[in-house]
Amino acid sequence: MTPDISFPSIRFRGQLRPSQLQVRDVAAQQLAQGERQLHIVAPPGSGKTVVGLYLWAELIKRPALVLSPNSAIQSQWAARTDLFESNVPVSMMVSTDAKEPKLLTSLTYQAVTLPRRGDDGLDHAAMSLWEDRLIEKGQAQDPAEAKVWIRDLKRHNRDYYDQRLSAYRKQVRDEAGLAGESFEMLHQSCLQTWKRLREADVGLLILDECHHLVGHWGRVLSDAMESLDDAIVIGLTATPPDGDGKIPADFERYTQFLGPIDHDVPVPAVVRDGFLAPYQDLAYFVRPSEAELRFVAQADDHLQEILELVCNKPSDESSEETKFPSETTAVSQPEPEVEEQDVPLLHHVGGTEAVFQEEDPFADLIPVSVPLVKTEPESKTEVVETVDEAPRVKALVPWLLQTLETRRHATSTFKTWSSFHRRDPEFADAARVFLQIRKIDLPPEVPPVVIEVPLDEVPQIPVVIPVLDRYVRHALRRSANAEDRALSEKVISGLRMLGVQITETGCQACASPVGRVLAYSSEKAKALLPILTAEMAALGDTIRAVVVTDFEKTSATISEVEHLLSSEAGGAIAAFRVLVSDPKLDELDPVLVTGSSVLVDDDLAQRFEAAAKEWLSNAGYEATLTFEEEVGFHVVSGSGRDWCPRVYVEMITELFQRGLTKCLVGTRGLLGEGWDANKINVLVDLTTVTTSMTVRQLRGRSFRLDPVVPEKLANNWDVVCIAPEFSKGLDDYARFIKKHQNIFGVTDDAMIEKGVGHVHPALTELRPELLEGSVRELNRDMLDRVALRQETRDLWKIGTPYQGEPSHTLEMRVNESPREEGGFPPFSGANEPWSSDSLVQAIGEAIARTMVELKLLKSPPEVVARTRAGGYVRVMLEDATSEDSRMFVTALHEALGPLNRPRYIIPRKLKFVRTTWLSRMLPHMLGQYLEKSEDRTVMVHAVPNVLAKNKETVEVYEQYWNEFVSPGFPVFALRGEGESLMRDALKKGMSPEGDFHEKEIFR
Repeated sequence: MTPDISFPSIRFRGQLRPSQLQVRDVAAQQLAQGERQLHIVAPPGSGKTVVGLYLWAELIKRPALVLSPNSAIQSQWAARTDLFESNVPVSMMVSTDAKEPKLLTSLTYQAVTLPRRGDDGLDHAAMSLWEDRLIEKGQAQDPAEAKVWIRDLKRHNRDYYDQRLSAYRKQVRDEAGLAGESFEMLHQSCLQTWKRLREADVGLLILDECHHLVGHWGRVLSDAMESLDDAIVIGLTATPPDGDGKIPADFERYTQFLGPIDHDVPVPAVVRDGFLAPYQDLAYFVRPSEAELRFVAQADDHLQEILELVCNKPSDESSEETKFPSETTAVSQPEPEVEEQDVPLLHHVGGTEAVFQEEDPFADLIPVSVPLVKTEPESKTEVVETVDEAPRVKALVPWLLQTLETRRHATSTFKTWSSFHRRDPEFADAARVFLQIRKIDLPPEVPPVVIEVPLDEVPQIPVVIPVLDRYVRHALRRSANAEDRALSEKVISGLRMLGVQITETGCQACASPVGRVLAYSSEKAKALLPILTAEMAALGDTIRAVVVTDFEKTSATISEVEHLLSSEAGGAIAAFRVLVSDPKLDELDPVLVTGSSVLVDDDLAQRFEAAAKEWLSNAGYEATLTFEEEVGFHVVSGSGRDWCPRVYVEMITELFQRGLTKCLVGTRGLLGEGWDANKINVLVDLTTVTTSMTVRQLRGRSFRLDPVVPEKLANNWDVVCIAPEFSKGLDDYARFIKKHQNIFGVTDDAMIEKGVGHVHPALTELRPELLEGSVRELNRDMLDRVALRQETRDLWKIGTPYQGEPSHTLEMRVNESPREEGGFPPFSGANEPWSSDSLVQAIGEAIARTMVELKLLKSPPEVVARTRAGGYVRVMLEDATSEDSRMFVTALHEALGPLNRPRYIIPRKLKFVRTTWLSRMLPHMLGQYLEKSEDRTVMVHAVPNVLAKNKETVEVYEQYWNEFVSPGFPVFALRGEGESLMRDALKKGMSPEGDFHEKEIFR
């Protein structure tokens, strides 16, 4: 990068925030390495404008063009230059006029991307396309007839003619843009603007809210870059786009134009800096209505029918049992130093990654089978001959057993279980769980999946879908038997009703009637009653609540659920009706505002009319309002040249800020990106959006600081409809998980965590633990947190630096065993039984001290155990590196988790006190000395793998285990007496159980 030597000295008069300094440093490093693209993500309110101007003035020092999506943001860039000083007034260096570019020219995207309209070339291409479409659709036989049709339309229905011609012009421009010809399609005024910018030596292009560039604007700008002299491109956005619903070529162009994200300023960093309001994420869970529940239950019946089809299908070997070689009895031998085979621990059924590590991971990927179907010698295309009398493939269960035993995947067979699992871990795990749930013995040499939840709590869908998908694609579809192939189509058709589409290359989600019923359940709007009642009690008159939905009405009701979902289900009007029909919530004087409607609470109508007329008059707008009375509310209609959504949204927002209404109900289209009201302290999200861009936009509404209320804390609510007892009953919960995948939040133990776990420790990415039995308790906990605003602000530690470096922790809820009742730690003077956190802390200390002595950790770390809601404990190493914390957490998980074929096991004992007749006769002060005590083994724990490499490392662990946890010595558990002891411990329930989650937290 070579700065313009004629560029004046411009200095920033303020001080960059910590998060802005990070952006500056990243930019300086990238530019020093010769990078010409900078892609920065930072939340609203984090000071992106100042950062952009700082990079222009003090780092890059070249004439710049700033582009923004609207004139308001365009003006902000010019206004913020007042923070800079120079020997020449900075204002003289800045222009917002496309005809007079200066050192900093701030324009809108529209000003430089306007396509030409109505010229001969464009209209000719649009007409030709229109004629082709008419002929293609059978509306005309040839171009001459099409011309007559279009000419008549122009004469008799000019409005429709203009509409269609405009649409075809746009299609021509889009096709030209995708072909890289957007620049040539620009309006003459835009071409002149680009010429002036080139003559002004623009060498820096700053693109604000650059997520808008997936489309026409991006096509033009990527082409226009050739007209600028090697310009540097800086993209700034709070909400980077994803590829969902985008034209692939447009999304690819966006990523090439801006490059990968160079720096992402997380929201917590700006909260810690004090420039965004702190917040807490809360969730309220509801059950479907009775009618909705019956519909959800039908999905289980449907899935069961599919399973019966494939499990009970006729096959040539259906009468034969699949036999496997019997296991040979292990011979006791001297203990060798061998590496036992790893057994994967199933954290997320259907999504477990391969856990096998080898020096050459592909050494044993040797296909030893031949294709299962005939292929032509000259071609690689499979040709399957369909024969009615051909042998039928096995039913599902025998096929799974055979597949696991032979380690055959599609057309290849693998030498080892490790390589088979690595080839398709999702299927390898799901197939074993499918069999284990049905209590079917796995073939020898196939290790079981250790599941840290009871088998009857494992969700069925994530297990069954990978199994059915592979069975269809690898067996039924490939069968030469016509009935098998017909069965595959039945299964595929049946799974579509469950929201799963099997394609040639795998399965993917598709629209599900059950998912729609849960997403738009009538019970969701009713959750506003407890949520807003609790918020009103905590905030009083200062409450400013916003309820956001997808639509005014749920317009696209599909036929399968139209008997359950009305046209208002899940929409803004349904939510508004709940508010105005409840006497308590009616005190909020709610207002509904959408792109087509304004509804006002009947108690508010008179005051609203007076305030609206005053506001319109003061703003210089001409509009006449009329009010039509409905039950509980009034419908507001407006007439006049200025009455439009832009005006009435601005007006209603101002009245909301004043407190005339304390609750707005609206759609995300209006109350999303670009809408600001810094008084918001309650956001209730009833939308179904899950894309990162839209979720960030929506959540960003409540983060703005309120200068009048410096102690502001916003509560962001999600309402989730669940029926966990049914296969599809967690569809809405899955949507909730996806929504929070990229959301950071503060936890109740003052950590910053990404994902649903920061909402509550019982919420996991597999399923909510024990939720069906404790949803009332969970909701009660969420409602109790409404009043803890100051406590939650304190958890954010505002004013302290945010490191943003991940640290690994283990979060757990250890199940208490009846064997431990009445027991005490087996140490002299121990008068209190272990608590969850004290036991976990002790075992953590033993592991950490061992790691230090073995030089696995560099210095003695501090083991910290913190209690969380719901009986969970979080354990971590204080001030450890990411790698050290990961190693410690893995070891702690192995020590506290179920016995998963460990190399060594070690007992944990408790002290039990037995009174005697004499001790009972004497006063306690004397009698306690005559009590008998004994140590009994209550649990058997695994020695962590990293500490079980050999006898020497195990002996070090034994020393610290005896010091901090319990007397006892380790035993090798892979064969002989130790293996028998481990099996006995498993039978007697002496293997630890609980809920465990390895997580990343930030500080």
